[in-house]
Amino acid sequence: MSSTAPPSNPAVAAPASVLPDRLPMPAQLDPAAALAFRTPLHEHVLSADGKAAGVITLLGMMFTVVARFGSQVSELVQGPGWFRYPASALVLGFALLSLCAVVQSFRTISPRFPKAPPSLAFFGDIAALSREEYVRRVEGLAAEEALGHMLSYNHTGSLICLEKVRQLRRGLRCFELAAGCWAALVVILVARTFLP
Repeated sequence: MSSTAPPSNPAVAAPASVLPDRLPMPAQLDPAAALAFRTPLHEHVLSADGKAAGVITLLGMMFTVVARFGSQVSELVQGPGWFRYPASALVLGFALLSLCAVVQSFRTISPRFPKAPPSLAFFGDIAALSREEYVRRVEGLAAEEALGHMLSYNHTGSLICLEKVRQLRRGLRCFELAAGCWAALVVILVARTFLP
């Protein structure tokens, strides 16, 4: 038997090369680099934007239902008796709260970039450079400098995520109140339409 066979134990095998299709495992990275380069900030941005888009979509469906009962809503609001006042309050509350929810949803989706030191991990700073300058600066980075750029990007991204979540929270509160007005209005409309 030949003694030149490679060891079968993966613990003593040579470390895998770092290629785009074989990323290093966190155990092979410096702990700070592993944390900085694997912080999943982008997922939080997409999550906030997706929830804001969901609020806008749901409000569109709710307005469609109210529009379907347009003539009945008009009779409720303009009809005789005291009942027109709470009905008007529900319609007005639904409209105003929905408008606030839509505004807050668009404020969640629209990007806001706080003042931050330049980072070669941020697309705005990358696009401000020519291709040659970008390649030259990236190729000249030491490991500590690359880590610094990534930490700066993560901190700025966290500030953006925090602002998006703050705007989304306000939008969700408005949406919840608008949904309450809408549900009460729909119950009244359905009762008046289908019950004698």
